[in-house]
Amino acid sequence: MSARLTGRGWGVVAVLIGSIALGFALRYPEAVGIGMGTLVLLVVAYFLVSGGGPVWATATAQPRVERRADTAVRVDVDAARAHRRGLRLVAPGALAHPVVWDETGIHADVPIPTQRRGPVSLGPWSLERVDPWGLLRRRVGEAEGVAVLVIPRVRPVSLATLPSALADFGGSAEMGTTTFATLREYVVGDELRHVHWRSSAKTGTLMMRQYIDVTRPRITLVLVVEERAYTSEDEFEGAVDFLASLAAVASSSGLDVDVCTTTGERASHGGGRSSAVLDLLALVEQGSSGVDTRLLRAHRATTVVVRGHGSMGWWDRIPALSVLRP
Repeated sequence: MSARLTGRGWGVVAVLIGSIALGFALRYPEAVGIGMGTLVLLVVAYFLVSGGGPVWATATAQPRVERRADTAVRVDVDAARAHRRGLRLVAPGALAHPVVWDETGIHADVPIPTQRRGPVSLGPWSLERVDPWGLLRRRVGEAEGVAVLVIPRVRPVSLATLPSALADFGGSAEMGTTTFATLREYVVGDELRHVHWRSSAKTGTLMMRQYIDVTRPRITLVLVVEERAYTSEDEFEGAVDFLASLAAVASSSGLDVDVCTTTGERASHGGGRSSAVLDLLALVEQGSSGVDTRLLRAHRATTVVVRGHGSMGWWDRIPALSVLRP
């Protein structure tokens, strides 16, 4: 693509034409000299911009980033050493990001807006070469856009501050596995590695360790999304972050976690499905429609409700071990 004038370049062209016209009209040689100097500047800028071949770029970003995290999309640029200078990355909204080179390579960093949860689309971008004075620009390449999901902030939470439904199971290594229950006599087909030799010596017969399967404990976290339950949007965002943190610490402690909203959205955390909860919470919004009446039949001993400091409603009748207001 050929070089094009920028807004500053058009201003310089106007100065060039005006200076030469004024110089000849008023017989003012200094004005003509200014015009000719400006012309030389434009010619030099044109040769700087028109040099160099095409440039390739690839954008990479994490699929999920936390809310309010300081992170960016890295756009790696493939350009010859002689053609690195004067490159910039231009977004559709005309925001330009300089291309730099360091020990990690040639790249441009595009900040990701993480003030709000939800999907964020960045790009596509175009690569341009500009002169040092910003008079001319030429498109030399492009980079495909990326999609990023902004998830809630997951903060450290101490098990000691949580309800007993969470704290009682924390740190149990046998949770969800088989555990020793009793001793019994040997029967054909038993594995000899389970023989309890000390008891066998006392009784004179082979005694086997009897193991049983321990069911993994499960906790249900309910997020109230009704607008009336919160005093502000910031309080709702804090509740979403808090519930995500609860789900993370409960899962890391060995519990299976079900996350529900009062409008009927559900996801599970644990057993390799942790991303489903974060994806759900990244998209959840406040609303005044939808009532999940199944929650009114929840198990009180394993249900925790997270809500704000706003008005009361039907969600206050959900059987729950604890109601948390972050």
